[in-house]
Amino acid sequence: MLKPFDPTTPLPPQEPGWDNHLTFSYKEIDAFWLARWTPETGWEPGRLYEHRGAKLELSPGAAVLYYGEGIFEGLKARRTRTGKIVLFRPQDNARRLQASAARLAMPAPSVDMFMEAVIAVTRANARWVPAPEKGSFYLRPVVIGSGPILGVAPAPEFLFYVFGCPVGPYMGGDRVIVPYAAHRAAPYGTGAAKAAGNYAACLRPQKIAKELGYVDALYLDAREDRYIEELSGANFFAILKDGTLVTPALGSILPGITRDSVLTIAREIFGWIAVERKLAIEEVINDAVEAFYTGTAAVLSPITVVNYRGVDYPIGDGQPGPRARMLRQALEEIQIQERPDLWGWVVEVA
Repeated sequence: MLKPFDPTTPLPPQEPGWDNHLTFSYKEIDAFWLARWTPETGWEPGRLYEHRGAKLELSPGAAVLYYGEGIFEGLKARRTRTGKIVLFRPQDNARRLQASAARLAMPAPSVDMFMEAVIAVTRANARWVPAPEKGSFYLRPVVIGSGPILGVAPAPEFLFYVFGCPVGPYMGGDRVIVPYAAHRAAPYGTGAAKAAGNYAACLRPQKIAKELGYVDALYLDAREDRYIEELSGANFFAILKDGTLVTPALGSILPGITRDSVLTIAREIFGWIAVERKLAIEEVINDAVEAFYTGTAAVLSPITVVNYRGVDYPIGDGQPGPRARMLRQALEEIQIQERPDLWGWVVEVA
């Protein structure tokens, strides 16, 4: 049973030391947001509910359990040094959710409804947004096919919900391995959608990578098994010896919002040549002087070693590079309003 969230009710105290040594993990805090879609009503008005102890009730026949109608987004609220709480490019997350929904034959909330939900959750949980040097507040908007169905078809009902958690660093390693006989997505598949099934397909390769001492798997394309695509949950970049910043072209990979931000910053702030094109694994091994991965959770983290066909290849001198540090610093300064936001990316919510 879900309980409506009442902001006038006294809240439980925060856990001692909650903002020290935060991990990237799920935590039930004060409030989350939920709306329901039916063919008769469309999206019903959403509202906040108590997060602690909340359980979603699903029919045993819910379509998400069988046919994978589940999509999600990830974005962060950050606290600035002046005490404001801001979101980074939330409208772009809303539009990407709509694109994912279209691919999986699902209804999507409007951009306005998405913004209403993420702002409401951020404000209701404002006391859980860490200070800049402590971490961030990760928001997860989700749409699932909740209605029961037996045959292969879109669900008859859907849920849209948003929750948030205070988090610390994500992943954090700098060694990746190209998996043998495993691909993340195929051309014309769902690789460009933020679909739950894409991540399920990555779990075993990622588990093996970690067991071997690598932070994640680095996937090649499913057609020629030669061109780099992305990591399990992050986009890939390389800086070549001639100074060109290269990232794999879109198609069967996720159009990352951090990816697009890094390309924009590289071109418009630093004046670098930044291109999106096919990027062969051999080119990275032989010509890259820096490499890194990007994502909302990961932000921007260096890659110093790529294992390919059982051999560890150091990237450049095997140490994190200066250009990756420059890009990350610029990105984070924009996100917390310490560098001019030339593109209107930052949205103040509190």
